[in-house]
Amino acid sequence: MNHATHGRAVRRTGATALVAAVLGGLLGGAPAAHSAPPPDRTAEEPARDAAGPDDRVRLDGAPGVWPRPQSLRTRGPAVPVGQEVLLVADEDADPYALDTVRDILRAAGAREVRTVRPGQETHARGLVVRAGDRAAERALRALGAPERGDLPAGGYRLAAGRADGVDGPGGTVALSGAGPDGLFHAAQTLRQLVTTGDGGARITGAVVRDWPASPVRGTTEGFYGEAWPHQERLAHLDFMGRTKQNRYLYAPGDDAFRQSRWREPYPAERRAQFRELAERARRNHVVLGWAVSPGQSMCLASEGDRRALLRKIDAMAALGVRAFQLRFEDASYTEWHCGADAERYGTGPKAAATAHAELANEVAAHLAKRYGFGRDAVPLSVLPTEFYQDGPTEYRGALAQKLDADVEVAWTGVGVVPSAITGGELAQARTVFRHPLVTMDNYPVNDYAGDRVFLGPYTGREPAVANRSAALLANAMEQATASRLPLFTVADYAWNPRGYRPQESWKAAVEDLAATGGGTGRPEGSDKPGEPGDRAREALHALAANNSSSVLDEEESAYLAPLLDAFWKARAGEDDEEFTAASDRLRDAFAVLRESPENLAGVAGGALSEEMRPWVRQLARYGRAGRYALDMLAAQRRGDGAGAWKARLELQRLRAEARESGVTVGEDVLPAFVDRALKAADDWSGASGGAEKKAGRSGERVRGGPAPLPGSPPEHAADGDPATAFRAAEEPAPGAAGDEGDDGSGDELVLRLPRARSLAAVTVQSEPGAGTRAAVEAHVPGEGWRRLGALSEKGWTEVDTGGLRADAVRLAWQDGSKAPVVHELTPWYSDSPGAGLELLREEVNAVVGGGPTAVGARLTGHRPTDVRGRLTVRAPEGFTVRAPRRVTLRRGVPAAPKIEISAGKDVRPGTYRVPVTLTAEGESLRRTLTVRAYPPTGGPDLARGARAGSSADETEDFPASAATDGDPGTRWSSPAKDGQWLRVELDRPARIGEVRLHWQDAYASRYRVQVSADGRAWSTAATVRDGRGGRETVRLDAPAGTRYVRIVADERATRFGVSLWSVEAYAVREQGREQEQGREQE
Repeated sequence: MNHATHGRAVRRTGATALVAAVLGGLLGGAPAAHSAPPPDRTAEEPARDAAGPDDRVRLDGAPGVWPRPQSLRTRGPAVPVGQEVLLVADEDADPYALDTVRDILRAAGAREVRTVRPGQETHARGLVVRAGDRAAERALRALGAPERGDLPAGGYRLAAGRADGVDGPGGTVALSGAGPDGLFHAAQTLRQLVTTGDGGARITGAVVRDWPASPVRGTTEGFYGEAWPHQERLAHLDFMGRTKQNRYLYAPGDDAFRQSRWREPYPAERRAQFRELAERARRNHVVLGWAVSPGQSMCLASEGDRRALLRKIDAMAALGVRAFQLRFEDASYTEWHCGADAERYGTGPKAAATAHAELANEVAAHLAKRYGFGRDAVPLSVLPTEFYQDGPTEYRGALAQKLDADVEVAWTGVGVVPSAITGGELAQARTVFRHPLVTMDNYPVNDYAGDRVFLGPYTGREPAVANRSAALLANAMEQATASRLPLFTVADYAWNPRGYRPQESWKAAVEDLAATGGGTGRPEGSDKPGEPGDRAREALHALAANNSSSVLDEEESAYLAPLLDAFWKARAGEDDEEFTAASDRLRDAFAVLRESPENLAGVAGGALSEEMRPWVRQLARYGRAGRYALDMLAAQRRGDGAGAWKARLELQRLRAEARESGVTVGEDVLPAFVDRALKAADDWSGASGGAEKKAGRSGERVRGGPAPLPGSPPEHAADGDPATAFRAAEEPAPGAAGDEGDDGSGDELVLRLPRARSLAAVTVQSEPGAGTRAAVEAHVPGEGWRRLGALSEKGWTEVDTGGLRADAVRLAWQDGSKAPVVHELTPWYSDSPGAGLELLREEVNAVVGGGPTAVGARLTGHRPTDVRGRLTVRAPEGFTVRAPRRVTLRRGVPAAPKIEISAGKDVRPGTYRVPVTLTAEGESLRRTLTVRAYPPTGGPDLARGARAGSSADETEDFPASAATDGDPGTRWSSPAKDGQWLRVELDRPARIGEVRLHWQDAYASRYRVQVSADGRAWSTAATVRDGRGGRETVRLDAPAGTRYVRIVADERATRFGVSLWSVEAYAVREQGREQEQGREQE
């Protein structure tokens, strides 16, 4: 659809740029969107008026049913299917629903399914299934099903179990539906109530009353790129039927026969395919739709062109198409295809809208006359030129006025690919267009980001979007089978948005796609760990979870986060067993990634692997990379430099392959882990150069060596990056090791130091097995070159120099050496500090008489061995400090001790300086922690219900008063400018000691809390320089006469304004006599 109009540009300019442009409202001169993100109560957080306890889905041990029913409760024991089943069906019962029921029963083990009409039943020896209003009503009542009532079209009732006076001893299943689709939907639920165990297949005893929230739910094939193969479309229609979707809109972006060649009929082969699609759609109770985009190639005023369009529509209807969409997404307001259009309509948005409405009205009238709405056809929908903008425009107003009332209007939400769609936005769009709205959501479509697939669940859409749209269609990806994962969740949401739980639905989607067969809908091979079904599910979950982030939700690889955190925490500790356990858990997760190609090969008959090959390969690549990363860091932990270096070379090769692959997997998680592991390894090996090289002060220079290969100069041997290397083009001339006064002017590779330094060790990382033979030497002033050791063939060489004072190191080549390859030549110095100390926060707050406040420290060793030290924290009088005294800084692994500080009840409020000192190898490093002691607070929230004002409100929907009204669902939002403020006027003066802020997603990264007695003279009571959003508590000690509190947002964290759900203010809790004002104490 029209996002893909811009999708062509995406492939030229890059996905990131397009998404930024889309969300910024920059395409097509779109009006600016709201300056704050929409409310965060979306589909995953049902509104307060959601279904009550009596209507909630209750699974109670039953298998999951998807889409999630509006009401399901278990009832009694399961009933066995058995070998003989009697199917009692109304004469006019839906034949496709009955076929589905028979297929389910046979797959569950029934050898004979005998079908009779109501009144023709004979004594039943086994299970009886009743389908249809007449056949099922008595059994439904006996089994405790609710009355039909006002069940909407597509709804159904189902009951399974045993009851007195109903059929025989084998149990009864009763199904009844509303409208033409209801019975078919009941059959799909029955499919999921079948379970298989040692005793054979059983149907869970249950009572269901269910209906769709959105009357039309389905898929648009509307992306630019290679269209789906015909067999994939057929398979997708089966998937839609199984998930109770009822509309498929054919609209591939590169199909010329619905765009530039719209006048021409499809070739015979394509026409045959459409007929087959239509038949498959009927069997699955899906309405087949077709979209036409005549665009600028049609003369809208031409009777001949209009007749040609109607002929094409009739031809498609003859092939089985029953829903039509007319698209004007690429229309110009100033250029027409013919002069007659300019003469008839003029130019400008209003003229274009008039032309579009006129054509749409003629098409709608033709459809209504020939096919009849509600019988063989459905209302025409129109995708207007302005389908994603916000608010009223001249074009939208004219279109709404001139378009016939029965014609539906399509929109995508505010933005082409909006991160959220709210009920308020939908209501505003309905007000603007004044026609029923078809929400055509551009998720999970990915043609604007060719390196990505979007497999995460559907989020960010409020329930009203499903409840109040005439239709909800989700635009699929080019990868048809993979699209079923997110589209499964879209179907779940569209059916029951108030009961929708994205993560649960997404897990069910993985289960559904991973299933290898079974007419019962339950996956085979799922009862034994390690069986193919289990491995396929694991691999599919990993594929989906590592491709889950999107504009809708930025979270990626969520299941890996705790494993990664635990691993890095264990690596920083001294417990080897904990490190091994954390490594093993992560290793198992990486094994799933590594083995994903073979384990996904059978999913969907191999279709998934075929279309997802680049992403599956990338996933496996990261699985191998993860294994090598763990091997590398484990080898370093046990002191095996050669093993670690070998693993690092494999890891950096895989990282290079991943970067060149052209696809993205595990964005900001898997690549970040690899990068962090490589960085950790380089800290251990010394390649990163420690504090000196990081500060750019090392002054080391490399020269010499044989002539290099292009792009591999000698400088690469000491650039701090082991991924680069000096690579010689030829074998070197042997050096004269140890000669007095030798200046190394031959082929030796020489690293000159800026001055003579004390060396603790020298590390060389060279290519293993490359045949490089050399001596490692150091130049001692006044003595000459001294041999330190020989280069190892394993590629890892580290020689202890014992504090030798030298001004250069070199590699002197030996006889028989091949062309050398040297990745890194690293001197370790012993005349610089052996450790580093960094406070993660330089300022902390402490409540007088309150609990401890923790601040983290980062301690690093700068030696090729472990460094032992002493940490000292000197607390001022009245403070209590807890911190480890003795610390061991393992080579290359930062330590992260916590320092806890608390202020006693007798401490005066004020600012205190706390020195923190790390002493290691006879040297001390000192940092100062600033502690601000504040008086304790208590009592009620003084801001609740208080009068509030602001510099400006974004709109009247987000007033300043919303931040103090006590309603968690309302908020204040500012225009998109820095420096905006919110002011609260307290009911009475108070000494304010604490302000609590609850930010919406649009928050301030830097802000001040100001106070005033009269609302005119203001003073800054607190400054926050690192705001992080969410819920933040700001401590202060304002004067006792404070009447006004003001939050000044000096700098926004997002491109939106700033928005606060609430502001709370609490007074200082007086203890006996009034405490003195704070003082500054060193």
